[in-house]
Amino acid sequence: MEVRLKSIDRSHAIFILAGSSSQYTAARQRLNLTPREAFWLTRPSDLKDLHSPKVYRFGSWQVLPRIHDIEEALAAAEAEIVDLPG
Repeated sequence: MEVRLKSIDRSHAIFILAGSSSQYTAARQRLNLTPREAFWLTRPSDLKDLHSPKVYRFGSWQVLPRIHDIEEALAAAEAEIVDLPG
């Protein structure tokens, strides 16, 4: 039996910029989103070819290894950024 996964349309996806997977999960649950609706933003390439994605920042996102590159990608994509209170 073959199982096919439906491709996910990332152009309308929501991203969560968080410093750890547990922070990503906490933010996703706080927003009442499923893993298919909210991606953990961990590298600049996650935003490739996207325009105006919605990005929630939560937890210790500033400590991500490539945060400066991610911030540049956010600016280039003209991301809508929302800070979630901790």
